[in-house]
Amino acid sequence: MFFHSSDTSSVIQTNYSSVLTSDSQTYARISCELEKYYYEAIQVKVFTAGTYTFGSISSIDTYGYLYESDFNPFNPTVNLQAQNDNGCGNLQLQIITELQMNRTCILIVSTSSPNATGLFSIFVSGPNNVTLNRISEYLYYVRNK
Repeated sequence: MFFHSSDTSSVIQTNYSSVLTSDSQTYARISCELEKYYYEAIQVKVFTAGTYTFGSISSIDTYGYLYESDFNPFNPTVNLQAQNDNGCGNLQLQIITELQMNRTCILIVSTSSPNATGLFSIFVSGPNNVTLNRISEYLYYVRNK
């Protein structure tokens, strides 16, 4: 497992599972890039400030992006807080970051290769539970602008 703490009694873990399919939303990681990557947008609500670790377990090579407040699939560098490809080994993402209390961020789960699909699970450890809810990111972005 990829979560490390000297005091495991204080680590709380939240789990989330889903699948990227050919029906999933797509975006280009870099403006004007021709290749498209399937992704899922997950709203993360934080209730306690502290260090949180996001990791994945999947048979596909996962890539993660963490955004402050919102994610614009047409300009994916805006609000980018952290990203990771193989930080957890075995082609799995791992993002370790400080999060503030009563904040919402967006975790984008994608793949390292275009057109890749498959099941994935996300695990979040930290000082308290977080809520993880799938969102239609483009609609979320438009509504909140």
